[in-house]
Amino acid sequence: MSEKTRTKSFERPDQFIETHTKRRLLKVVQYSVLIGLLIYIAFPVLWMMLSAFKTPSQIFGTPHLIPSNPTLENFSVLLTETVFPTYLGNSIIVAIGATLLTTTLATLGGYGLTRSEFRSKKTLARTVLLTYMFPPILLGIPLYIIFYNLGLLNTPLVLMVAHTAIALPFCLWLMWQYFQTVPIAYEESAWIYGATRFQTFRKIVLPMALPGIIAIAIFAFAVSWNDFTMAVVLMTETSAKTFPVGIKDFLASQQVNWGIVNAAGFMIIVPPLLLVFFLQKYIMVGFQIGR
Repeated sequence: MSEKTRTKSFERPDQFIETHTKRRLLKVVQYSVLIGLLIYIAFPVLWMMLSAFKTPSQIFGTPHLIPSNPTLENFSVLLTETVFPTYLGNSIIVAIGATLLTTTLATLGGYGLTRSEFRSKKTLARTVLLTYMFPPILLGIPLYIIFYNLGLLNTPLVLMVAHTAIALPFCLWLMWQYFQTVPIAYEESAWIYGATRFQTFRKIVLPMALPGIIAIAIFAFAVSWNDFTMAVVLMTETSAKTFPVGIKDFLASQQVNWGIVNAAGFMIIVPPLLLVFFLQKYIMVGFQIGR
């Protein structure tokens, strides 16, 4: 660095200090806002999870967040004296089925859309994503009529198909974006050595697209796990209900057992939290591709 440049750089040291102070102040404000939003969002969830281990008298009688004498009574009543296990089992079956179906169709469709060449391909892909913007209730009545005529209402298959119809457009678009990052040169090299397209897809493309596949699988699971609209339209029998619909039965008009409701909420929220916690690195990589 020349003497002139060095002198120019330190002409205004107060300006450098002022800029540095502004940057630090901006970071403090940003982190303060983020922490405040985190507390605002997470506190009700934390209160619900901790209240699951309280008796009704502790929930309404003490202001303490952490239970003084934790109890599993709410979970015992929930699992032995209510039909919640049926609701939870139905949700698990439907969510796993919808996730597998959505992931399979989105992966195959995204790969075919990426490697195939035809006119208006980008327009088609963007139109598919556009369908995701419509509210799910628009599909509820047509699906109800179709499955009613087929005699398939109140079966897990109905809800799997409905949830797949909701999640598939976005998942297909995301996988189309992700497969574009997989160089076709790897596949061409495998073809030269005699590999078939299916072998190339299974052994080369799928491992490279694993973060995207995991991302859409978690998204499809979340859509199915939390769905209320389709479940309330297509599942009318108690034995076929999933927990988003069934749990409202615990909210009686005269009295609400908040201990049981909180215990049910605890059991509902833990599986997605564990799923996201252990697969968060794949989620971040997978969803960043679509930006």
